[in-house]
Amino acid sequence: MTESAGEPRTSPGLMLVIASLLGGGAERQLSDMANYWAAKGVNVTLATWSGPDVQDYYRLAPNISRLWLDTRVSSRLPFAIHLASVRRILQLRRVLQALRPDAVLSFMDISNVCTILAAVGLDVRVVVAERTHPAMNRVTSLPWRVLRRIFYSRADRVVAQTGHAAQWIALKCRARAVVIPNALRRLPQIARKRELLILGIGRLLYEKGFDILLQAFAQVAPRFPAWRLGIVGEGTERRALLQLREELNLIDRVEFTGEVREIENWMARASLVVHPSRREGFPNVVLEAMGMGVAVVCADCHSGISELIADGINGRLVPVGDVNALALVMAELMGAPGLREQLGREAGKVRQHYEQSTIMRQWDSCLFEGASPAVLASPET
Repeated sequence: MTESAGEPRTSPGLMLVIASLLGGGAERQLSDMANYWAAKGVNVTLATWSGPDVQDYYRLAPNISRLWLDTRVSSRLPFAIHLASVRRILQLRRVLQALRPDAVLSFMDISNVCTILAAVGLDVRVVVAERTHPAMNRVTSLPWRVLRRIFYSRADRVVAQTGHAAQWIALKCRARAVVIPNALRRLPQIARKRELLILGIGRLLYEKGFDILLQAFAQVAPRFPAWRLGIVGEGTERRALLQLREELNLIDRVEFTGEVREIENWMARASLVVHPSRREGFPNVVLEAMGMGVAVVCADCHSGISELIADGINGRLVPVGDVNALALVMAELMGAPGLREQLGREAGKVRQHYEQSTIMRQWDSCLFEGASPAVLASPET
C-alpha cells in the first residue's frame, strides 16, 4: 500500500479509524465511505480499536486493507484502561508512520481524541468526525469530554453532521468545524404493497428510546388490531425491552427481529417508521427510511432530525420522551393511509438532496485539501 521514500504517490492514501464495525449507523456510514473511495482507486486502510475477535458486520471491498489496533492489558494492572488507551495510541502512531497516508479520518469522540494524539508531529492531514451533538452526549465520560475540548483544535478539520453541532464545536473546542451530512447510499426501488407494520430500527440502547415506542404502541394497539410492531436491532437493553413487552401484553403484536442486514427490504414492507431516540446526531436510519418512501415519525432531538424533517411536510416530529404525544401521532397516521402516502412521497426527495456522490465530494475536499487535482479527480465507478 505504501511507496518507498521519494517515489511519487500515484493515488491518495487514506486511513480510517473507528471503534469497531459492529452494526450501527456510524459504522455503516464509514463502511460505505470506505467502499466508495476504494472503488475510486484511493488506497484505503480501515483500522478499528477492537480486535479481530469482534466480527465486522458490514462488508468491505477486497482492496481495503483491514487492521486491528486492540492491545491486551491485564485487568490486574493499575490504571489498566488508561494503559490500554496509551498503547493503542502508540500502535496507531506506528501504523501512520509506516503507511504515510495523505489523510487520516476518525469517527466518534474517544477515537477522535486518540487519533489526534497519535498523529501529533506527523505529516498527515487529520480530520475527525462527531456523530452526535457533543452537548447532548452524556455517555462519554468527563475525562474524555475534557480531552475533546483540549485537543480538537489540533485537528485540521472537525466534521459535524449539523450546523448546531458545528457551532458548538467551533465555540467550545476552538476547532475548525465544517458540516457534512450523512450520504444516502444507493437504495433499490422496491415496488410492493405496504403492510400494516410499524418499524423501530437501531441499537437496543436506552438513548434510542424503544421503551417509549413500546409504551406508545400499547396505547394505540387496541384501536388498530391489525397492526404489528417490529423492532430491528440488538443491544444491551434487549432483555429489559422483552420484559416490558410482556408487561404491556404485546407479545403477540411486537416482534424483535435482531439485526437485519438488508434493512431496505423491511422498510419497503412497512407503513410507518418510528424513531423515538432521546438523543441523536444525523440518523442514518431516518435518512434511509425517508429514501425508501416510508412515512416517518421522529422524536425532535433539535439537531439533525429537524434538519431532515419538516413537521407535517415530509414526516412528523414529536417531543423527546413524550409517550402520549407519540401515541397520538402514531394513531393519526395509522388511521390515515392517504396522509402516510403523502408524507412518504415527500420524504423520498432525500434521494436527490443527500445523493452519495454529492456528499462524498465534500469529504474529498475536506480530506485532500491542497492535494493535486489528479488526486481529487480520481475516476468514479
